[in-house]
Amino acid sequence: MRLLVSGATSALRRHHHPDHLGVLVVPGAGNSISRTIATGLPWAADNAAFSGFDAGLFCSLLGRIAGRPGCAFVACPDKVGDAKATLQLFATWQPILKALGLPVALVGQDGAEHLPIPWDECQALFIGGSTEWKLGPGAAQLAAEAKHRGLWLHLGRCNTQGRFRHAYALGCDSIDGSGFSRWPDQRIPAALAWLADLKGKSPPAKQGPMATRFFRGGVPGILRGPGWSIDKVVQRNGGYVVSARYAEEPRDCPHCRRTSPGPTWFHRHGQRVATIRDVPHSGRPVAIVAARFRYLCRACMRSFAVPLPGVSPSGTVSQALIEYILNRPGKVPNTQIAREVGMDEKTVRRMRACFGKRTVADRSTGRKWQ
Repeated sequence: MRLLVSGATSALRRHHHPDHLGVLVVPGAGNSISRTIATGLPWAADNAAFSGFDAGLFCSLLGRIAGRPGCAFVACPDKVGDAKATLQLFATWQPILKALGLPVALVGQDGAEHLPIPWDECQALFIGGSTEWKLGPGAAQLAAEAKHRGLWLHLGRCNTQGRFRHAYALGCDSIDGSGFSRWPDQRIPAALAWLADLKGKSPPAKQGPMATRFFRGGVPGILRGPGWSIDKVVQRNGGYVVSARYAEEPRDCPHCRRTSPGPTWFHRHGQRVATIRDVPHSGRPVAIVAARFRYLCRACMRSFAVPLPGVSPSGTVSQALIEYILNRPGKVPNTQIAREVGMDEKTVRRMRACFGKRTVADRSTGRKWQ
């Protein structure tokens, strides 16, 4: 997912990020299409219906972008909050955009989920409409169908981190928000941090000899899975201590199993931090200080945290570490294994006694040993 910013080409050059940013050209803004293309970033065109549609300015924009490479979509003229009127405008303007060779985006408005959608005549879905509708089940239904059909999905008016999370959960390819055009140097860096957090791709904050050694050969253990971002790696007591964040979004509430309309029901509600022991790496013990968000379900008003993948029910060790300890030959003393994994000898002894006679398939769901 990337943020499309309008009217801030120079700011985009200052904060250039090919994975997270793009350009949104709008009628009357005077965007230079040549400079837009020169950024090397994906771009799209809006119709400015939310602020007041002007057919003359829109047609002028079409003349400047027709035949230019890299356009993801052009938002077909629409009427805010009125799906029926929007479909009538689509029937008028879509043939014009198609004749110009431009990829057409239908703008979803309130009530569109109850009307026949000309899916075969558009290449993208732009989710507009009122705030209540665009965050509700109707827009989510249209978004799911658009993704199923392989269309580009865009969500408009995304100016907060919560909206970013909602768009990401819907599977949006792009978003936009007027705040990033009005205050680009203040807001774009924040948006880049939000996107990196969602994608779990933040680079390590500190890279010293210890971090270089730790990442040699790739990220080890549970950290190689999706949703993880690593902030720092330090050496402590002869092992690796990794500060990391897990940012995978919840799919449902573990208490009431609410899943629809998706993340609209879930609000971030503080953080939970746990220290997890993982398998040794390069002959050194590994401790992961893992931070993750807690969420409040608005349906049942109970809080929860997304389970960490590959972590035992106790929440203190990885399942891979359990297997590592139990697969050590029986003659290897507990004290030696404890040194290898950076744990207390008594804890290792309890683990071997608790899980030693269980099958590998049962161990991941076994009872806690502490």
